[in-house]
Amino acid sequence: MSEHKYREAESRDYFYKIINSIPDPIFVKDRAHRWVLLNEAHAQMIGIPTEEMLGKTDHDYFPKEEADIFWAKDEVVFETGTENVNEELWTDSKGVVHTIVTKKNLYIDDKGNKFIVGVIRDITDLKNTQEKLKEAKDIQSRFTAVVSHELRTPLAAIRTGVNIILDGLSGPINYEQRDFLEIVKKNIERLSRLINDVLDFQKLDSGKMHFDIKPNDINEVIEEVYKAMHHLVEKKYLKFVLNLDKKIPHFLFDRDRFIQVVTNLVNNAIAFTDKGSIAITSKLEDKFVHVAIKDTGVGISEESLPRLFNPFEQAERQDSGKRQGTGLGLAICKEIILKHKGKIWAESKSEEGSIFHFLMPMEMENE
Repeated sequence: MSEHKYREAESRDYFYKIINSIPDPIFVKDRAHRWVLLNEAHAQMIGIPTEEMLGKTDHDYFPKEEADIFWAKDEVVFETGTENVNEELWTDSKGVVHTIVTKKNLYIDDKGNKFIVGVIRDITDLKNTQEKLKEAKDIQSRFTAVVSHELRTPLAAIRTGVNIILDGLSGPINYEQRDFLEIVKKNIERLSRLINDVLDFQKLDSGKMHFDIKPNDINEVIEEVYKAMHHLVEKKYLKFVLNLDKKIPHFLFDRDRFIQVVTNLVNNAIAFTDKGSIAITSKLEDKFVHVAIKDTGVGISEESLPRLFNPFEQAERQDSGKRQGTGLGLAICKEIILKHKGKIWAESKSEEGSIFHFLMPMEMENE
């Protein structure tokens, strides 16, 4: 054997060792759609020896409907030279249907001959897992909705009964009884907020929450929250400050959902601020509206900041050890902001309070 032929054989052997070491099936087809090269992973997937398949086409082995689809997609690559990535169904020799992703590219040799080089990945297990997860999520959503609905009815009856007693409609009560009933009332409201948060998060998570996107005034929303919550801030002897940019024009957003976001952020500020102030600012920044809620509270621990907006995470504030709320409020805020193509984040330093920011685009399309 000449030196040239020896090196050629050695190079070919090296090439086959490389492609046979790749776990994903690889194939090469000529312009007549015949297999001219297959690696061992391809033979293992198909269940047919490579030697038997070489020189054959899809129509020799697969159901006509599948083979026609493979053939048509190959033709697109041959004609356009454009890479093609497809999710396809493939039936193996035992009749089992698999979901595969096939990536195809055009290769032209020195003589101008066209070939398709393809790589296959079997994602059947992944698709089955995704389907099971979807089914589990649907079951969870239905369960959450049913349980939350069933809790609301008795909770409403309990709230009504407590209010009747507190209003003296069922007869006089003493101070000790009133104190106990006030505690009951606060916990009823807390449970009611928890149910509402769970339902809202479930709707957001499943994509079933309706958004009424239309032109609104963000400053008007902030002022409405300010008026509604002013008495809660005053009860803690805090200063409540507004600093609104009057140059902000109307832009597209869901008014009720933004009231929910600002209310939630102000509630958080109230819960963790015992002295000083809470300030809400709005500012027009290029094509964005920047809203910030700043407090002089105890701050948020550095460890808590990265997971602050995760579902069921409760913010542990610096030096307080206190946890407030359901752990869903900030996650709901984040989802609402994301649905509006905006972003939300927080800044905090120990004993210097916290600032919650959200940034909204002025030109979001009305969905």
